[in-house]
Amino acid sequence: MCGICGIYHYRPEKPADQALVRDMTEVLRHRGPDDEGYYFDGGVGLGMRRLSIIDLAGGAQPIAGDHGAHVMFNGEIYNFAELRTQLESHGHTFRTRTDTETIVRGYEQWGFSVLERLNGMFGIALWDAPDKTLLLARDPYGVKPLYYRDDGKSVVFGSEIKSILCAPDVPREVDADALDAYLTFTFVPSPATAFAGIRKVPPGHALLCTPHGCRLQRFSYAIPQQLDERDEASIIADLQDLILAAVRRQMVADVPVGALLSGGVDSTTVATIMSAVSGQPIDTFTVGFAGEAALNEIEYARETARRLGSRQHDVVISADQYAEFLPHSVWHLEDLVATDSTLAYYKVCELAQRTVKVVLSGQGADEPFAGYPRHFGERYGWMLRGLPSGLQTRVVAPLVRALPRNERLKRAVRSLAETDSRRRMVAVWTIMDAAEKHRLYAAGFQPEAESADAAGLWEADVRHLDGLSQMLYCDARLSLADNLLLYGDKMSMAVSLEARVPLLDLELMSFAERIPPQLKIKGRTRKYILRQAVRRWVPDEVLERKKIAFQSPIDRWLRTDLTAHTSELLLAPGSACGERFDRAAMRRLIADHVSGRQNNNRALLSLIVFELWHQQFMKPSTTALRRAMLPDGAATGPRR
Repeated sequence: MCGICGIYHYRPEKPADQALVRDMTEVLRHRGPDDEGYYFDGGVGLGMRRLSIIDLAGGAQPIAGDHGAHVMFNGEIYNFAELRTQLESHGHTFRTRTDTETIVRGYEQWGFSVLERLNGMFGIALWDAPDKTLLLARDPYGVKPLYYRDDGKSVVFGSEIKSILCAPDVPREVDADALDAYLTFTFVPSPATAFAGIRKVPPGHALLCTPHGCRLQRFSYAIPQQLDERDEASIIADLQDLILAAVRRQMVADVPVGALLSGGVDSTTVATIMSAVSGQPIDTFTVGFAGEAALNEIEYARETARRLGSRQHDVVISADQYAEFLPHSVWHLEDLVATDSTLAYYKVCELAQRTVKVVLSGQGADEPFAGYPRHFGERYGWMLRGLPSGLQTRVVAPLVRALPRNERLKRAVRSLAETDSRRRMVAVWTIMDAAEKHRLYAAGFQPEAESADAAGLWEADVRHLDGLSQMLYCDARLSLADNLLLYGDKMSMAVSLEARVPLLDLELMSFAERIPPQLKIKGRTRKYILRQAVRRWVPDEVLERKKIAFQSPIDRWLRTDLTAHTSELLLAPGSACGERFDRAAMRRLIADHVSGRQNNNRALLSLIVFELWHQQFMKPSTTALRRAMLPDGAATGPRR
């Protein structure tokens, strides 16, 4: 695991600024405190920080091939041993034991198509010197982030946006369309970011930069064809084998590996398999909230730890800590993501990092296996859409709108009435619809983008499937990649911890996305087939326990402890929110939430995060921002 960054002046070629690349790399020190590496070749300059996990002594980057290719890599390739065997059979000689070398050897053997063979999480920068081509690739589910800015002459890239912001000619401007999308979803869908001109490489895509320019090229096409002819028992048996293999694969490391344990089904499955595979006690880590019994899984996790014989570690956090940490989480997230889970995830990763260097989590199973209420709604939404349109619009919708605080139900009804599947998917993710945003926006602020376009990158793949399968496919590449996995990466790497997600293993996901929808939601049971499969490892009391979302008590805190702080932040003279949004509309959002008339916690958190983000990334001068990003005053001033 590392952080990578660099620059390529492709038209016309000019020497890469080595001091700038070193500054960009230093910003990523938290992602890789163990080592650093650089490569310079005319117009290209690459930098990396390494968190040593495999081949601690011999895995330093960059790693060169035999024909002018050099690679720098952030992530893990879990099938590297199999790839190595294949490449050795083709005559390749390896100089290290690291998974990184399989990438450059594979590129020499298979070219661009090597990316299709990698089972792992990755952000890759590969320089092909003979062809003067820079390849920047991101894994199929976007577990690892990769950002870039292409101005038509040069491309600047990094595992984090802060690296790109080190370049003096990168403007600090808000992307108005990205802000609109963010207020719709609470995250910015790929390939956009909140920074005008800075983009994300979408999951399963590569940016190819040559002397002729840069273009995105997709390499991952895992378009599912459903297993309609298979019986339930055989699907369960195969699913069990794939889950076991995925966890076993992702335990490979030359450093200690632990597990994030919530007490729920998915994390219990992962921790139980880890314990069985290792044959000795593992370390497990859990987070809880002070005074919030309904949101605490610490006791459940402790029960599981006692059953497994693991060494259990836990931490409890409070509202005061949340308010204090929120600006720091925004700094680490960099892009706009309004989630109340950042502090919890950061704290449990901080706890784990004191004991281990790698953790496995149960994150990622809800999207492919239909674990959310919106999936239940899509499965049975045909019943509402079957009602006469007049009954929907004149009776059902007004009744639901009149309900106090039931944001989830309102979103569900709003979405299920949509007959177009793409618009229905977007509607169910929508926190603030077009009318609500129109009331919020100040005069003169009107983005142009259409939020429904967010699913367009993926929806075309699965038009042949039913509505639920379409939603799950898009979920796994949109809301998962740009929200949950993004904050998972940023919070874990902030404390130099590698977090792995075995339930998103490529072989497992390829099979999971082929399972018919009637086996994912059966009757009232969500994740039905997964629950049946993991009975092999998970006790009935855990399987039957009500799911507790990995979140904070932000709803109550915004109505009590954090109310004054919210008003002061959003309505202060000169605030970014005050410039773009109507102050009276923001006051109504706060008042309705405090009174209990509406549950506006996600809308308010979105505004809070935007204000803090704007303060940190938009207001400082170029010099001040660069000095803030570099430790111990290491910045040398702006480059001219």
